[in-house]
Amino acid sequence: MPKQKKKSSKREKKFLRRTKRKQNIRDFINLITFIPHSDVSLNLAVIGLMIFGTAMISSTAVAQTTSSVSTVLNVLVKQIIFLIFAYIAMLLSNKTITLRRFSQYQGLIFAVFAISMIAPFGFAATGGSHAWIRIGSITIQPSEFGKPLFILICAASVYRARRNREMRKNFWTFFKWPVACLLVTLALLAAQKDYGTAAITLGIVYVCLMIPSYPTLRKTQRALTTLLAAGGLAVVLLFGVTNIGTEVLKQTPLYHIAVRIENAKNPYNDIYGTGYQPANSLYGIADSGFIGKGFGNSARKYGYLTQADNDYILAVTIEETGIIGFAIIIFLYGVIEARLFYYAIRTQDTSRKIILIGTGAYLFFHFVLNVGGVGALIPMTGIPLLFISSGGSSLLAISIALGLCQRQISIISAQERKGELQ
Repeated sequence: MPKQKKKSSKREKKFLRRTKRKQNIRDFINLITFIPHSDVSLNLAVIGLMIFGTAMISSTAVAQTTSSVSTVLNVLVKQIIFLIFAYIAMLLSNKTITLRRFSQYQGLIFAVFAISMIAPFGFAATGGSHAWIRIGSITIQPSEFGKPLFILICAASVYRARRNREMRKNFWTFFKWPVACLLVTLALLAAQKDYGTAAITLGIVYVCLMIPSYPTLRKTQRALTTLLAAGGLAVVLLFGVTNIGTEVLKQTPLYHIAVRIENAKNPYNDIYGTGYQPANSLYGIADSGFIGKGFGNSARKYGYLTQADNDYILAVTIEETGIIGFAIIIFLYGVIEARLFYYAIRTQDTSRKIILIGTGAYLFFHFVLNVGGVGALIPMTGIPLLFISSGGSSLLAISIALGLCQRQISIISAQERKGELQ
């Protein structure tokens, strides 16, 4: 009997060690991934876009190899480093940012953001815009991080309002902090001359403010929607149907915007001057066909498109991969949007809805402004195509937003499994 007990004790210890080892492995996997309960389809779509974008950025780098044969390798290594940092940012936002914690420190966080927005004025302008901080070979665009920040600020207002009845009196007591932060940010963006980012930030905040359905908010929400519709109609009449707005802008410091509007209306106005890039973007798209010229075979990236790896990367992508490549991008974007809105519909928590729908709006606005600009359907705004264009700041910012979304998805999925949602 003693011998049997000894053997049994050894087996138990071995079993416990094995169980503990397995649990440690599971804990580690959970730590470095978004499981449990994250959305696999969303993750795969993001990974697909990142791989596609990395391939296209590497392809555009070939056009620079006249100066250095190692350019492609350097660009590829740099992009991989960006992707690693983007994953870390996504993971950290997923594991560490809660609305309760953010609400406690949002004043300090916004102050740091505002200071970072002022910092670019200490550096030389690029393309007439003071939007970047340069530290050696590292370039940071602080305004990109304002997009996920404002989604959080709006969600935190709803989070606090649930616990403070006084905040629910009217729209302005409810959203005074997001509106105040927005006004400060728009003023700084106007000073930086970064009007594309200003438009997207304003759009994201508008969408977030329209989501809560408290009766005390509805009157102001309707008024803001009416104002937005009237503004949109005025823009179409002044700049689209007529040239009144364009002629007025030409007499102001916003002359370059007037030129971009003219190029959008007729990209072939001045193909050897201000219309050079819009015209060549359309030439590249027209040459693509259904399957494109083949990966790496774009002609337009060789000096015809000076922003071939960023603003105009879609033109190169379509030229090389054709309609099929563009369809893949649309499909992957569509998967992300569909999953975000699926979970937004599933939850009754307004704060979670704001994070999910706000991020969906963030992706959508970037897509529309970039695709519209590349196709000369709207003026080019300098907005990158997320995950496809080069640029570490935009990649990090959207990764933070998606990490927040995966946190909400995990909570919603866990509640559904417990039967807490209908």
